[in-house]
Amino acid sequence: MTSGTIFSMESHPIYMQPNLLVDYLKHQKNCYLFLDIDGTLSDFTLNPKDSIVPYSTLSILRKLQKHGIVVAIVTGRSLVEARSLLAPIELPIAATHGLEIALNSSFSKFEDEDLNEVNTLFIDTLELDKIKQDILRSCALYDDFFVESKPYSVALHFRKNPILADEAYRLMKEVLKPYPDWVLKPGKYVWEAVPKGVNKGTAILYLLGKIMNKASNDTCAIFIGDDITDEAGFRAIQDSKKIVEGLEQPPKGLGIKVGRESTCAHYYVNDIKEVTNLLRNLLSFCQTRDRSPSGVMKVNSHY
Repeated sequence: MTSGTIFSMESHPIYMQPNLLVDYLKHQKNCYLFLDIDGTLSDFTLNPKDSIVPYSTLSILRKLQKHGIVVAIVTGRSLVEARSLLAPIELPIAATHGLEIALNSSFSKFEDEDLNEVNTLFIDTLELDKIKQDILRSCALYDDFFVESKPYSVALHFRKNPILADEAYRLMKEVLKPYPDWVLKPGKYVWEAVPKGVNKGTAILYLLGKIMNKASNDTCAIFIGDDITDEAGFRAIQDSKKIVEGLEQPPKGLGIKVGRESTCAHYYVNDIKEVTNLLRNLLSFCQTRDRSPSGVMKVNSHY
């Protein structure tokens, strides 16, 4: 496996065969698995509200939890949407690109700890309301645009008519001109207005600090995602010099891109089906390991 350096978008990732991941994890004591939702666990749909995470995938994630793999979600979806897609299982979630953080009770260090957090330092709710109204007015004449109003951001989808990509960008750029503290995040057939400083990389590092008790040379963190917004996550998790609050020694990290687009991730798989195969093979490895007294990776103490 390659070292934890930051790759440029022009790098050539290695195809991640299921056995390659398993061979690597044989030498790790603990594994922390971060997953995007759309395009990684759920198929791409014209209407984001039509997306589902297959029950078979949820079942694998639940079983991975029981075998000591810490699974967390990092998504652009709102916290409410993410929880709905993942029900009935409970996972730590960084939603809205990290603006909303939810830990499940397994990771509470104190009995009275608030398990839901909103990074209010980044949010001007009055400006957000104005931005939402401006976007809705600007899109009134476009039947193929879909405006998704989230609690702490707003997204303009053009997946119904991809040729409107430039028009969607122009419109959103124009709306945000009076709001210097807000930026556009590109995604698959979407432009999203979010507060500056918000990205999946900072979200992953923040979650690591929350869910890890300690790290060692044989601890690994993995992030799997498909979108351009996931690149910040790949950079953060693969950076050998990353800083995680509360940890003297952050874990080694691997980024796995879903698809063949340019990426800074070290590895890639072709599609969602191959993501599921990776997860299934990881589960098989855990089941075999836990039946053997010589298994290396230990069951995480949170479970």
